[in-house]
Amino acid sequence: MNFYAAQDQARKSSRILLLLFILLNIGLVVLINLLFAWYLWVSDDPLALPDRVFLDYLSWQRIFVVASSISLLLLFAAWLKWLDVKKGGGAVAEMFGGQQVQPLTTDTAERRLINVVEEMALAAGVPVPPVYVMKNEMGINAFAAGLGLTDAAICVTRGTLDSLSRDQLQGVIAHEFSHILNGDMRINMRLLVMLHGMVFFAELGRVFASSRTSWWADSTRSKSSSRGYLVLLGLGLMLVGWCGVMVGNMLKAAISRQREFLADASAVQFTRNPEGIGGALKVIGGSQYQGHLNHPECQEAGHLFFSAVMPGWLWSTHPPLDVRIRKVDPHWDGKYLEPQPSLSAAEADADNAIKTNRPNAGVIDALIGTLAGAELVNYTGQGLFLGNPPPSGSDLYNLARDPYDARIVLLGLLMDGDSRVRTHQLTLIGAEDAALADRLSDCLGRFEQLSRSEYLQLIELTLPALKSQSANQYKSFKRLLLRVVRADQQIDLFEWVLYQLVSRYCDGHFGATRKRQNRYDRIDLLAEHYAVVISMLAYHGDVSDDLALNAFNRGAGVAGLYTLKPVSRSECTRERFAASVSELAAATPFIRQRVLKGLVQVVRHDGQIVPVERELITAIAAVMESPLIGLDEV
Repeated sequence: MNFYAAQDQARKSSRILLLLFILLNIGLVVLINLLFAWYLWVSDDPLALPDRVFLDYLSWQRIFVVASSISLLLLFAAWLKWLDVKKGGGAVAEMFGGQQVQPLTTDTAERRLINVVEEMALAAGVPVPPVYVMKNEMGINAFAAGLGLTDAAICVTRGTLDSLSRDQLQGVIAHEFSHILNGDMRINMRLLVMLHGMVFFAELGRVFASSRTSWWADSTRSKSSSRGYLVLLGLGLMLVGWCGVMVGNMLKAAISRQREFLADASAVQFTRNPEGIGGALKVIGGSQYQGHLNHPECQEAGHLFFSAVMPGWLWSTHPPLDVRIRKVDPHWDGKYLEPQPSLSAAEADADNAIKTNRPNAGVIDALIGTLAGAELVNYTGQGLFLGNPPPSGSDLYNLARDPYDARIVLLGLLMDGDSRVRTHQLTLIGAEDAALADRLSDCLGRFEQLSRSEYLQLIELTLPALKSQSANQYKSFKRLLLRVVRADQQIDLFEWVLYQLVSRYCDGHFGATRKRQNRYDRIDLLAEHYAVVISMLAYHGDVSDDLALNAFNRGAGVAGLYTLKPVSRSECTRERFAASVSELAAATPFIRQRVLKGLVQVVRHDGQIVPVERELITAIAAVMESPLIGLDEV
């Protein structure tokens, strides 16, 4: 199952999930209607209505009123939860007590976590997600949250950092990345929203059954039996609500268990190291806390986590630990491992350093391969973190990791070569933040010494740091960024690339989600737009027209558009290119797969990828919300 097939399967699973949710709600409505009819039946005076019949209390008018009220309450409860979820994975992590880890953290365990997440993102061809730690939780657990690649976040407990070795932590993070790429994360978010209404009704019943509702009974009926019936009504609502919760948990378990097995297998394929994920599971079994979490919200969201938050519960969303371990280690002797309370000296030395160069070669080699059958990016060229940055620009790599200084890096990359335009840009920045403009002026010399191949590296490094800002800070900076881009009254391709990467990978973190339309299910419907995009890539990759035509024909052939004609250089404007990319992004997952495969072949056809090609195709993948697959494979 590759990324696009997984996304398509996730969409189908979501439809099935919606159908089951509707059926579950219909059952809930029927039960509550019967419960209210019973309450009205027993509350009426039998002497005044000696011939009353229970079925008389199930009139269509009453059923409609009760059903409508229940549906509205369920939708309202789900909507409230959706308001939290749609803010992005970071908001969900904070809802469970997570605190964001700053990219420049000095905590050794957190530094190791940041490095591992960066390595996993590098291998998967996706942006580095923000990282959170639940510092008050000593159980060993983790989860990925968000609605897509652009707003995903990784959260782990403090117990995970303190108890696992680097290889084991890498296995856990690889497991969570597989949830992101296989579409599980979005399904998990929808489950969380849909089933929140069941918990809401159970809590509503508890309120009715409590003594605090006695005023309502006393005001409507003086007889003591009225209050007793109301308490029974509340208990009935609690029972119905918790029955809904139980059925919902069964639904979560049915969906979640097989996906946990898939994610475990993916983690092994991802890292090529079964001892990583297997060792982590063994340590959970040997820990006194296991995966237990104390936060009250975590039980409802148990399906999000790496291991069961309440081990041993009926209808657990996770398979038993011993079953999961034997799936990745068939020769396991049945013995669990003791948690490792501290980092080894070698690990501490390796992870305390701020990485601005290539990760350990063994890690990269191990990450080459498949994720549940999908080919992943094998970065052996000029991708993120590859190659040591020159000493003259090394400070910029440190600046890119700081939430404030990351803005300097992005604005510095946008400085125009024309001194008059550059002065105007600095004036715009100074009007917004004088200190920022002064610091940028001091750094301009470093930007002049950068090679073009380092631009994309620096942009990608700034993204996690930007997500550390507040929503207001980010919105203010994004407005400033756009003013600086437009300072010369035009937007060139690099400016488009930078703005797309920032907005596509940061907007979702601050709750600005985009709805994917999936309007195109045939590649021929996008032939005109595809021709514009691959023509632009071909012209920027090769100087000669013959080589550009060869690159174009290769991309057209991969997409199955053999009669496609290239667009002339004069007609390949930035505006037309941007509009065409937006149309390609509206295709179904399988069409996007064919499109990106074709684009990859265009930039790879001559055996080398120049910086402009890499920038353009990275931005295109960002707009499509897809990982770059096969770009640098040998």
